[in-house]
Amino acid sequence: MIKNTAKSYGSVAKWFHWLIALCFLAAYVIIYYKIWFLDKDDALFRPSLNIHIAIGFSVLLWASLRVWWRLFNVQPEMPPMPKWQLKSAHWMHWILYFFMFAMPISGWFGFGGSIDYGIFQIPTFRETGLGQWILALFNTDWDTWEKKWDFFHKNISGAWVLWILIVFHAGAALYHHFVQKDDTLTRMLPKKK
Repeated sequence: MIKNTAKSYGSVAKWFHWLIALCFLAAYVIIYYKIWFLDKDDALFRPSLNIHIAIGFSVLLWASLRVWWRLFNVQPEMPPMPKWQLKSAHWMHWILYFFMFAMPISGWFGFGGSIDYGIFQIPTFRETGLGQWILALFNTDWDTWEKKWDFFHKNISGAWVLWILIVFHAGAALYHHFVQKDDTLTRMLPKKK
């Protein structure tokens, strides 16, 4: 089943969910490996940073496709639960969607180099027409712009907020599975053959 139904997510929605989750996990593992184990003169320092950036920026593509797919699919009904849980789940999903875009965009805004995918590169934000226009619009220089976005990406979102959201999201899914014993978690898992 490719498309969603009223009871379950289809395979495309599931793939987007787990692919984005895997990208976030890989980006975190790589950046913490770089921070904890590599010195600036290490041969893997720059490649590990580039892999982190390339994987992280890819989330922007996957999240865009995921939103597009969501717009043209029915959303499965939530299992019976208290109203506050329904509202919490609704808000949590929208906050997670926000960070699926905010993390790669803030990473790009706060990084001075290009994003290298091997066969092509995405230029640094300041080298794009959009970047030059926005810097002029806000009457700011690159260093000031970069520091603010870098702080948001590394010190606020990356270090705290996103981790807290992920723990709550996973914890809620596990709570529903093991305590409530409903299908909140299983409808996002691959179907058994």
